[in-house]
Amino acid sequence: FCTSVLEVAMEVGGGKGSEEGKSKFLLINESDGSDNEIEKAPLLKGKSGKSGKEVREINDAVLVPSPTQLWSIRALWFFLGATNPFPGVALRFYMVNDLGASPHLQALIGVLSGFAWNLKMPVAFASDVIPVGGYRRKPYLYFGLAIYMFSFMGLAVFPPGYGTATVFMSLSTLGQMMAGVMCDTLIVENMRHESAATRGKLQTECWILMTLAGIGGTLAGGFVFAAPSMTNSRVFMINALIKLLVVPFAFMLVENPIPPPIAGTPAESALSTASRRGTEMWEALKQASVWQPTLFIFLFSIFPNPGTAMTNFFIEDLGFGEEELSYIAVVASVSGALGMGIYYRYFKEYNWHWFFATVIILSAGLSLTQLLLVLHVNRRWGVPDLAFALGDDAIVDVTCSLLAMPILILIASICPAGVESSLYAFVTSVQVAGGTVGGTISAGLIEGFGITLHNYDRLWQLVLLCALAKLLVLPFIPMLPTNLNNIEVGEKSWKGAALISVLLVGGICWALGQASYKLARES
Repeated sequence: FCTSVLEVAMEVGGGKGSEEGKSKFLLINESDGSDNEIEKAPLLKGKSGKSGKEVREINDAVLVPSPTQLWSIRALWFFLGATNPFPGVALRFYMVNDLGASPHLQALIGVLSGFAWNLKMPVAFASDVIPVGGYRRKPYLYFGLAIYMFSFMGLAVFPPGYGTATVFMSLSTLGQMMAGVMCDTLIVENMRHESAATRGKLQTECWILMTLAGIGGTLAGGFVFAAPSMTNSRVFMINALIKLLVVPFAFMLVENPIPPPIAGTPAESALSTASRRGTEMWEALKQASVWQPTLFIFLFSIFPNPGTAMTNFFIEDLGFGEEELSYIAVVASVSGALGMGIYYRYFKEYNWHWFFATVIILSAGLSLTQLLLVLHVNRRWGVPDLAFALGDDAIVDVTCSLLAMPILILIASICPAGVESSLYAFVTSVQVAGGTVGGTISAGLIEGFGITLHNYDRLWQLVLLCALAKLLVLPFIPMLPTNLNNIEVGEKSWKGAALISVLLVGGICWALGQASYKLARES
């Protein structure tokens, strides 16, 4: 760790072996994006006559990332990707076998346990204004890992129950969310150092690494679950312990500590910092280049999907076991990584309006191939259920990734300097809020179509409806920029900022209220 810190100082300040490199850091001033060499001694020892405004600008400066830092970020994403999906198979069978939850009840528990994803913005904002031990990112990353481990230990120890499962699954989501927010922040802070030709490169690489690493985690989770005498509880305990693999790479990250107050200058209070950051966020949200794409992302996320019902269909109707489900998850990971790579390699320079319209229409059409599996048409063609499910899943996931990757890059690109972490988390929280509303709508449709653990007669209607619903987002594509190099600030609108804020808060409250009521009724 100490070697990494010294290498960063020497490489970016003046090269290895240079005395000047040992005494200076090259920093980027967020106010204008210019390169400024700031003396390390005044910055760390607090001996300077700079004004309070200048001090805040220095505190907002970010180290130019060294190769060591960039590879640490990639390694962190890789090992998080390898450990996150490990308990996936055990959780699915825990819901069906241990809890005996019906499909729509599973969907509702999923909504409640996934609620923590809507807290991304408060966590990111807290990391911006409330440093722990002089650091803004790494302590919150450690907290997230600790909460995640505790939650799965709880699932392993306590007997199954709707309330117990919901509480501990919610805590696991909270821990995973906190770690994820810090990882997202590392990418957003480093994206501004990329040129127009390489914009999104680090983000694409990290997502591909995380997705491919998920293959190993998914396979390992499935094979461990299938081992003799293995139970869900034992898998949960193993999952809690293997999260320790992430810790060494978290320690390797180099974070610039917050310097102490300059002599003679009063320290800025947390309340004052929060007020300043809040004002900066509101001004950023009023920009058309921010609120219009955010509104599109919300609308894109609210449409329902048959995911929960299809998973139960695989288990109960087609008779898939843990091994088959692991194969499907692996294909989904490979297809997702392939779609991300295809987008960055071949389509990132294309006109986004035409690209999104084409892929959305293709995605809707290809989603209809699930009807062949639901209606068992593949059996009449002599195609095994597993082979058809794998092929169908691969096609659908490639198209989904082609849509997801540009959205992820867009979110990171529209965040102005100074509020990257909070604003990125806000926009992704709006996306999650839309997904939460969509999940609640999906649960209502599953119940409305009468789909249960043993009745899938109308599943084909749900698949058809969800596929056609994707087309409803086409009229809103003009809200997006034509490409990353053509993001215009446009006129500011407080109404636009207020609209997406209301959608975030209203979507969270509505979905949580509906899910809580139905969960209490079922219990």
